[in-house]
Amino acid sequence: MPVWAAEYEVEVRVTVERGCQLIGSTRNAGIESLGVLDFGRISRLDSGSGPLNAALLNQRVPRLECNPDTTYQLQIDGGQHGGTGDVRYLANGPRALPIPYRIYRDAARLVPLPVNVPVAGTVPSSGSVALPLYARIEPLKQVFAAGHYSDVLKVTLTW
Repeated sequence: MPVWAAEYEVEVRVTVERGCQLIGSTRNAGIESLGVLDFGRISRLDSGSGPLNAALLNQRVPRLECNPDTTYQLQIDGGQHGGTGDVRYLANGPRALPIPYRIYRDAARLVPLPVNVPVAGTVPSSGSVALPLYARIEPLKQVFAAGHYSDVLKVTLTW
């Protein structure tokens, strides 16, 4: 009894498109939170102890995960109290003197992030790039009123 057989081909394929996701952020009332830059508590900003530094507090450093060689841009606005160049301000109400500070992308605080100017980067072959943020208040000659000074920054990532 003859057995009939036929052979067929099946094409198997996938298209990998460029895409990214931000890892290490938390959702708070519909807004993604990257963490907090907390300078802590200090009685005077005019002391000779040098600059006051802060690093992004988060369970883990925010990380952008994308296809390798994907270009991205990071942009940070002037915050609630405005800013120019690379200086932003912490405020304690409308009558208090604001405290100037700068945001940096490196722990040595050598590369400031300017207000509303996109900073470009390319995702390395690992497919992952850390997005740490650092801040600094330089020693100031003014004496500031006691109180809680704050600012909120809008960080925009595009790819």
